[in-house]
Order: sequence, then structure tokens, then C-alpha cells
Amino acid sequence: MGNACHYHSGADAIWQCSGCSKEYCGECVPGSVDNYYKSTPKCVLCNQRLNNVGASNKARPFWQMAPFYFRYALSGGPLMVSAICAVAAIAMTGLGWLSIFVLVAMLAVVIRYNLLVIEKLAGGQLEAPTFGDAQDGRSAAIFVKVIGMILVAGGVGMLFAGLGEGAVQVYSIVLSLLAPAAMIVLALEHSMRAAVNPLKLLQFTLIIGWPYWLLWLSTSAVSAAPAYLLPVVAGKLPAWMLLPLLAFVTSYFSIVTSAMMGYICLTRQQKLGVIAQVADDEFMEEREFDRRKALADASILLREGRGEEARKTLVNVLRQQPDDIALNERYFRLLLAIDDRKALRELGPHLLERFIKLNQGHKAAELYLATSNAVGTPAIDKSLLRHQLAEALYRQRQFKPALALVNNLHKEDPNYTRLDSAYLLLAKIYMDGFNRTDNSRKLLAFVEKKFPNSAVIGEVRQLQGILAAEQRGQPAPVR
Repeated sequence: MGNACHYHSGADAIWQCSGCSKEYCGECVPGSVDNYYKSTPKCVLCNQRLNNVGASNKARPFWQMAPFYFRYALSGGPLMVSAICAVAAIAMTGLGWLSIFVLVAMLAVVIRYNLLVIEKLAGGQLEAPTFGDAQDGRSAAIFVKVIGMILVAGGVGMLFAGLGEGAVQVYSIVLSLLAPAAMIVLALEHSMRAAVNPLKLLQFTLIIGWPYWLLWLSTSAVSAAPAYLLPVVAGKLPAWMLLPLLAFVTSYFSIVTSAMMGYICLTRQQKLGVIAQVADDEFMEEREFDRRKALADASILLREGRGEEARKTLVNVLRQQPDDIALNERYFRLLLAIDDRKALRELGPHLLERFIKLNQGHKAAELYLATSNAVGTPAIDKSLLRHQLAEALYRQRQFKPALALVNNLHKEDPNYTRLDSAYLLLAKIYMDGFNRTDNSRKLLAFVEKKFPNSAVIGEVRQLQGILAAEQRGQPAPVR
């Protein structure tokens, strides 16, 4: 199982900061890389460049992926390469000495494609490259490097031959063991010098660890498959089909082994210093990206005890998006988290009013209660806001704080234009929250007498009917 995000334990890490050793998921680092300056996401804590570890972090152990390697070689690009090898094999039979050039060209194409498979898989691209991806003009140069590697290996073998048969046998074993490492280093570094450097190859095997020897066994077995397959079909197929079949299956199994080599590099991507192929999220519109980034950064900074930086981050974006619900809620909760009582006294009512205006009464009620629990009941001067908060609290069945907001509203603001609605709300709070039906009746009767033309008079009379029915012991009408 891969490493989890440092801040969201249920999410896989996609980015890693080498500066502060933190790992982040897509929620911590939102958007596409193109949303960031120079396409480079940076750590909010130390401003170091983040490394993408998404593909390698999700990679399963090498030995659990056997079906994947064989399916991989059956996708479009690999099949095209194998088919070209089969066609080239047929063409070679009638070209005489020109067939040498066809053979060389075919080998160059196959080698280039196999090295590209290793490179792409090591970088995290799990889809096989197309045949066209390998036609980048480097096939000849890479083929020459491979020939050079063979010549260097042969030259060193000749030197060992002078030391006796035992030395040659030891050298042959070492050469066989390091062959996969040499191909991988050539694919990743594009350097023949690195690919024939025994210290470099030894370092590679140490980074991979014991799975490298499992890789060697696997690639050795798969590479030998064509030699075992051909005798099985030799007597069952026409002679002219044997050579193209051999070319096809040899190419197929070579791509299988390359897929193994590439995937094992993916599992050690960071230690090998391989540049990851970023599995990018969708590009975000600038306004949405700024919003998501501010929310993510503020959350991280707050958890690291850097509340003032988190506050500045949110304030900067709130200046551009003052009506964003998530930003306002995060800012309010941040003030609660850092226990900024002065800001809560001065800004709290304004923020609560903003939630009401944004038709988010339930959020306003939640934050009002959170503030009351944390620093005491906030002072609300505006009668309309007190009334609206009380309604929101009543809907959440928070009767006691709702009662406190509207109980003396008629005394504190006798000119409030919605006193009829406030009295009605107070009657419902007494009835539903405290079973004080006597108070409810008095309030409803007062509204009916004092505000006979009120818009709420219909609801007042409906409640009076309910209370009257309950008093007579009859079933109450449905409200």
C-alpha cells in the first residue's frame, strides 16, 4: 500500500516535498500543474518544489503485476511493433544480402521501442507508447550504443579469457546478472558510458534491492519462451510461417521483459531520481483555483500552528471573492481555532450576517453556536439579524439560544418592523421547545390584536386552532 497524505489519511499521496518531508494529496495541491507558476507546485510550508509521486505511490509490488506485463505487450503499440517484425521477417526471405539491412533496421526499431517502454513505465505512464512515439530519430543512435555495449562486453570478456576458463565463467555469470540493469540504465540515462559502468549497475541493483534478482529470473524465463515455443509449433505450421512467427513472438516477449524492467523502476522511482510523468488533474479556471488553493493552504498552515499565515491566505482571496460560502466558513472557523476573541467580537456578527444574506442560515446557526461555546454568546446589535438567526436556530431545534435572541427584542427595539413575525417565532419556540403553551397563547392573541393585517395572521390563527384542539383533548390539526 502506498503512502497516505500527511493531512488526509484516507487519500494516497500524489506530491512530496523533500524539504519538509511532507506528502500531499490532490486536495492539498489542487488543480493542474499548469495552474501554478512555471507549472511547478511548491510546498506551502517551505516553498520548495514538490515532486510528483502519484504513480509510484500507487504502484503495487513488482511480483504482483505478472498479468499486467503480458496484457501490456498486447496493446496497440506493442502489437504494431511485433507485426512489423513479422512482416520484415517475411520480406527478408526474398531480399538476399539486402536482408541484412532489413534485419539491422528491424533490430534498431525494436530496441528503441523497448527502451522507450522502460522509460515511460519508469516515469509512471502505464499505457504503452504508440509505434509513432518511438519514431523520434533516435533509433539509429541507440542501436549504435547497444552495439557499443556489446563490443565493450566482448572486449572485457577477451581480457578475462586470458585469466583462464574459470574467470570467463564468472564473467559470463556477472554479465548475465547485470544485463537487465544495463538496459534499464541505458533507457533512463541515454548514456552508453553509464550502461557499461559496473559501479553504476551495482548501485542500481542496490537501489532496487532483492526484487532485482526476481526481475532477473523473470526476464530470463520470459526471454527463453520463444525457444521453447518454436519446437512445439514447428511441425504444425508451413515452413514459410516459422520465421515471421519467431520474429513476432520474440518481439512480443521482449516487450514483456521491458515492461517488467520499467515497472520495477516505477516502484523505486524517487530513489532512482526518475522524473515522474504527472497524471494531471483538469485545469481550473483562475477564480476557482485561487479559492481551492486558499482553502487547502489555510487548512495545512492551521494544522501546523501557523494560524496568522492561514488567516492572511484566506483574507487575500476573500477580498476578491467576498461572497464565497466555503471561504467565509473557513475564515470564521479559523478565528475560532486561533481563539481571536477580538476579531470574533468585531467581525463575527458581520460574517454571520453574510451567511444569512447568502441563504446559508443553517451555517450561520452552526457558527453562532460554535462561537457561543468557544468564547461566549456574540453580541448581535441588528434586530433583523437576531431574528433571522433565531429562525435558523429554531429550525435546528436549538430552542434555548433561539429564545435568548428574540425574547426581549420588542423591548430593545420597539420600532422593529417585523415584530409580528418575531412574536410568532417566540410563540412557536415556547410551544415546540418548552411546552409553554400558556405563553404561546398569550403571544398569539397579542399578535392577532396588535397586528390584525399582518402577513402572518393566517399562521397565527392556525397555531391558535392547534392549541385550542390540544386543550380540548382532540387531535390537533396538521400544521
